[in-house]
Amino acid sequence: MFDFMQMASSPQSQEMMFRMMSRQMGQAPPEVRDAVARVEVIIKKGERGFELRLSRSDNAKVEEMTKQSVESWVDLLSRGFQAVGYKVKIYE
Repeated sequence: MFDFMQMASSPQSQEMMFRMMSRQMGQAPPEVRDAVARVEVIIKKGERGFELRLSRSDNAKVEEMTKQSVESWVDLLSRGFQAVGYKVKIYE
């Protein structure tokens, strides 16, 4: 049986995904990379959850990228938990 959780948590799989993300960002214009570097990401970790906050950017392209990234991660997390049977609620 395929164990997605084991695959997703393996250092090799994570490293491959992060390399792809880094490569993609490396193709962005320098002003976009600089604007991304000014965005602060805050992750507050709790015993059974976390809170994610991102500061705003002065670059419209980065603001759009940030919004899309948050939507993508929320979708990925919610669908992943739903796929294994959890009841998921998303609050705006």
